[in-house]
Amino acid sequence: MDDQETVIAAIQEARRILGRNTGSSPQDLEATIDGLRSVLDDDQVVRALERISQRSQSTPSKIVESPWS
Repeated sequence: MDDQETVIAAIQEARRILGRNTGSSPQDLEATIDGLRSVLDDDQVVRALERISQRSQSTPSKIVESPWS
């Protein structure tokens, strides 16, 4: 799996977790956060994001601004 596929899979899993855990109890919210951390803080995902970011910085014409910045 290449870096983009790794990140896409993580985002899809995070969306699945958000869709599954829609309760508002403290336990539901904690389970959702724990699940998201598990997926998004995974070493493979973090390394893939770092490599994608490095490639973007090395080619200025391809830099993409984050919509959340």
